[in-house]
Amino acid sequence: MGWRSASFGESEIYLGYEAHVVTDIPGRGHMQVPHVARALDLEPAGSHRGAAGLVALDRAGDLPAPREVLCDRAYNYTHPATFSLPLLERGCILIVDLHPNQLGVHPGPVPGTMWIDGTLYTTCIPPGLVEVTPITRDMTSEQRERAQQQRRQRQPYAFVPHGARRWDGARRYRGPGISGSVRSPHAPKSMRQGYEVPTVHCDQLGPGHECGCAKTVTLHDEDFPNIRMPFQHGSSKWFASYHRRVGIESVFGDLKTNRLHVRRGYFRIFGLTGHRLLLGFALAAMNLMILRDWYRERDHIDPWGVLLGEQIPEIPRRPRASRVRGGRPRPKTTPRKP
Repeated sequence: MGWRSASFGESEIYLGYEAHVVTDIPGRGHMQVPHVARALDLEPAGSHRGAAGLVALDRAGDLPAPREVLCDRAYNYTHPATFSLPLLERGCILIVDLHPNQLGVHPGPVPGTMWIDGTLYTTCIPPGLVEVTPITRDMTSEQRERAQQQRRQRQPYAFVPHGARRWDGARRYRGPGISGSVRSPHAPKSMRQGYEVPTVHCDQLGPGHECGCAKTVTLHDEDFPNIRMPFQHGSSKWFASYHRRVGIESVFGDLKTNRLHVRRGYFRIFGLTGHRLLLGFALAAMNLMILRDWYRERDHIDPWGVLLGEQIPEIPRRPRASRVRGGRPRPKTTPRKP
């Protein structure tokens, strides 16, 4: 028995199995690829989604190996040791949507730093940028733009990576005063920049308050692995990267409606092993249809057709209708004498 999150105010409880599928989604500016089912793990409903997601990713192989993993909250909102941390140990970058319980402010690894929504900042950040408007699905485009503007104003106060990730998962991060994104009195070199760069007054914080603008911090995989990402949550870069996840929704749309009609009663058998076998054959057949159509739209033969030595079939063109109202051709009439 599984449970789906609330949709339109109602949750849904179901019986059966859960399919965890992996597909390839290119980054911005990269070559387009067809969204085919690359790996599958079928588990009973209610099983741990983090463990099932790891099994599916391990079955994806090295064609090439996944570098970035985009998933929904069902995988990310689990204990870090069951999903997020093993992914980082495999060399993957996690890009996720944060649960409302994962948002907020937490103390940083060293004095003068703090975590905000999974990103490390200096404590000299203006108070009005610590808690900003949360991103919700019900936002209008104007409200979302204002929320992203607040995150753009907060970005200069964040720590940035310095050097590559080491074999043990450690990586150095520089404070905003050293990286030059803000003007800080604790980093004299940063004060030579123009006044268009934000200026922090960390020398006026008072006794007992330490600043992290000019510090260098070493972060490990164990430091908030389930919410830490290459960019701050809710920013325009996060939107551009995370919204690539619609590729897996396209795969399930083809599986349920567009190409196949896999739903209750599609497989009339019992047992997890039989369902895994038949669903694997169904996904393989769907992949062939996706590849055939994807290559045909580009006037190419799919890899299976190339192996068999097939030729590109000629697609008949429809006759063009007359340009009249309604798009229908004019009826033929015989002229009559008066």
